[in-house]
Amino acid sequence: MLRRMAPRRRPDGRRKPRIKVNAVYKAIQSAGGPTRLTQAIGVSLSRLAHWRRVGHLTDAATVLKWAELIHPGDPAAAYQLARRLSGLAPSKALR
Repeated sequence: MLRRMAPRRRPDGRRKPRIKVNAVYKAIQSAGGPTRLTQAIGVSLSRLAHWRRVGHLTDAATVLKWAELIHPGDPAAAYQLARRLSGLAPSKALR
């Protein structure tokens, strides 16, 4: 009977795969926290928690407001963030 080899170890010695980075969570923190963000874009904390669990936003107007809040003077960076918040890959044209 052949046995499968154990998965390759990570540098910290664990075998668990890395968790994908949640763009919504990082954007909440960079906007000043959940309370400040809910006041700025006009959504509830429960809606924000739902988007954080899912990992992307479903409301296009909120995505644009949120991106403008974090990158007020840089439309290219705001566009990249809006794409990440909506669950799309970053655009290659603006890199």
